[in-house]
Amino acid sequence: MITPYYCDEWTKIYCGDCEDVIPQLDIKPDLILTDPPYVISTSGGGIGGQRKYLSDIKGFTDDGFNLDVLNYCDNWMCFCSKDQLIDLLVKASKQRWMLVTWNKPNPTPLTKGNYLPDTEYIVHSFASGHCYGGYSDKARYIVYPAQQNNLHPNEKPLPVMMKLVRVGSRDGDLILDPFMGSGTTAVAAKSLGRKCVCIEREERYCEIASKRLAQEYLPLNADGKEDSRTMMQEDFPNMSD
Repeated sequence: MITPYYCDEWTKIYCGDCEDVIPQLDIKPDLILTDPPYVISTSGGGIGGQRKYLSDIKGFTDDGFNLDVLNYCDNWMCFCSKDQLIDLLVKASKQRWMLVTWNKPNPTPLTKGNYLPDTEYIVHSFASGHCYGGYSDKARYIVYPAQQNNLHPNEKPLPVMMKLVRVGSRDGDLILDPFMGSGTTAVAAKSLGRKCVCIEREERYCEIASKRLAQEYLPLNADGKEDSRTMMQEDFPNMSD
């Protein structure tokens, strides 16, 4: 039996490769919500190739992932790059699906003759009757600034993850995140009364996530510090239905 790196009433974190860890777990998740490695080329010269930003994310975004990890639940939400969209949409099309976008008003200024990198994609595949949340939660796009906390090169803002948790799950449900990063999915799940099992292969991020979850006050405020404020729809002043 594999031992959790961190465990509390709501969350378990396992340090290891998700393809090795998941088969050892006796769980039936109600939702897979994850932000896996993207398929993006970060090499090359010019303004993009020279920026420290690309150096920092190299290794997190250029390898992709095995889509079979999504087979453990028929209700899944997966962040992806444009290059991964076709494969994920083909996989999602076996049942109901939706393409949600996160639109950032403060993208990294890397253009080099192309569009701004201001949009990230989330593919949601779900069975009939498994799209939850309130009226405003079900908007197909989210407008929210990119994260500036630097806990992880690809960290997602907590309000974005909380919206997805509300749409993809109900109170008391179990969420699986096979690519945990700094633990924002787990923080969102715990804040909203969901249980969460997370897997991360790098111990430094397991440690960061464990410290976040061990704190009494969870949601992030505007300064990037964690407080007890409940994040509801007012955290999305620019989101339209």
